[in-house]
Amino acid sequence: MTGSGEELKNGAIEIGKAVGVAVAFCLAAVLVFAFVIKVAALPSSVILPVNQVIKAAAIFTGCIVGLKDSKGWLKGGVAGVLSVIFAYVIFSLIAGSFAWDWTVLLELLFGLVAGVISGIVAVNLHK
Repeated sequence: MTGSGEELKNGAIEIGKAVGVAVAFCLAAVLVFAFVIKVAALPSSVILPVNQVIKAAAIFTGCIVGLKDSKGWLKGGVAGVLSVIFAYVIFSLIAGSFAWDWTVLLELLFGLVAGVISGIVAVNLHK
């Protein structure tokens, strides 16, 4: 395999690890948060901001665990978008409905920005 082919393969593996960790983190954190909402009887107004924090923390954790080499901004951006897509599909399947509206685009943009920032931090922490 050529150098660029090997680099592409390794980058895909890194992104796959980051997405896997991010989605697992997100699922676990949302489950814990749902339990907290049920037990503490929190108002519904806290759900959206906490969900955004959970997504950002999940993407950050995935990037820290999965991304090691260069191009953290690119790999992080891809990992962030893919994490949002996979989490969206999983939660939509659980809910039994898919809602395609402009908020999905905002979620993807949020995932991109969180991923780019997290990817930059991740590769610089591993140097």
